[in-house]
Amino acid sequence: MLTRLLGVEGREDSLVGKIAVEIALDIIEERVSPGADLNSFELAKRFGTSRTPVREALMLLEKQGMVEVPPRRRPRATTFSPDTVSEIYELRGELYALVAQHIVAHAGDAELERLDQRLEAMRHAGRRGDHDGYFWQIVLFQEQCCVTAANDTLKRTIDTLGLRVLHLRHLGMDRGWQIERSLADHERLVQAFHERDAGLAAALNRTMARNALAGLMALFADGRFVRRPGEHD
Repeated sequence: MLTRLLGVEGREDSLVGKIAVEIALDIIEERVSPGADLNSFELAKRFGTSRTPVREALMLLEKQGMVEVPPRRRPRATTFSPDTVSEIYELRGELYALVAQHIVAHAGDAELERLDQRLEAMRHAGRRGDHDGYFWQIVLFQEQCCVTAANDTLKRTIDTLGLRVLHLRHLGMDRGWQIERSLADHERLVQAFHERDAGLAAALNRTMARNALAGLMALFADGRFVRRPGEHD
């Protein structure tokens, strides 16, 4: 999925593709903190290459909103303003409400069974207390939802938010996300799909987006949203 969002699908074995995916994962999973410098010399040493493919990879990440390149300064992992986060999550809530409506309207039993399987994988990660594993299982669940909705234009629109949303969701998870609440919300959502209740399914997706936004806004308010390099809990 990351290769598709980065535009390197089909060439993920290329050096630029590998570097872009690795740096994207570092940013999403916060091994690189928001606002941290991305030193092309150090990255070239890490990947055993010249700076040219590193710079190309950073350009790909800049296009996806993962990296900022200020004039005459080093590239850095992106930071977010409250307004940007609010805009992203408002749009995300409406897009996934549409996804829910399309699933209810078009999904057959086999498609819903695949969503059941994704939900069970989330439960399994939750029982293990595996926060990163649970995070990526939600990503796969939502990817399956988009496929099940069978609307290519809607899926492409969601993909334009993809990496930034992954980054924000992991930031929120790392700072107090409750697996139990998240799992209960997704169980209600899947039940609404099975009951063919489009209104409820859409409302649940909107509510989950609003709740996630409220959590991120609270992090802005108490100064915990951005962990600067060298900062410790």
